[in-house]
Amino acid sequence: MGTFHGITSLVLLALAMLVGLIGVALEARTAALVYTLVLGIAFLVIFAAYCAKCPGRTKACGHLLPGLVAQYLPVRRQTPYHTIDLALTALALAAMVFYPQFWLWQHPALLALFWLLISGAVIQIVLRVCRRCQNPHCPMKKGTMGIRSWRADTP
Repeated sequence: MGTFHGITSLVLLALAMLVGLIGVALEARTAALVYTLVLGIAFLVIFAAYCAKCPGRTKACGHLLPGLVAQYLPVRRQTPYHTIDLALTALALAAMVFYPQFWLWQHPALLALFWLLISGAVIQIVLRVCRRCQNPHCPMKKGTMGIRSWRADTP
């Protein structure tokens, strides 16, 4: 499985988080330290709640890095995701994206760059990574998030 878009989408996401961290640090250093902790915890939660349950994590991870990290986490049965798995993943993503907004608002250029990078990552994930995903339990692949209805079904 090609990982170019998976890796570049993670790079865009990491750059967005760095921009967010810079925006927070320009206004409040303690809040920047808290955001650093939030990011670390959020990534671990995503890897443990979502990636560790993916059947493709060992050989077919479209993002590469999460699959590698998930291999070192406790093994989880590859069954459909439970509500708690999805809720924890959504909460972690929300914390990563929405925590820095108050401080980024003080710096419009950083705010715009942050959302541009996030948008680029999401577009790559939805249009390229999801198409080749081999996780039959992923809600995005099943269309419960409205994605399958408008994207092509071919790889």
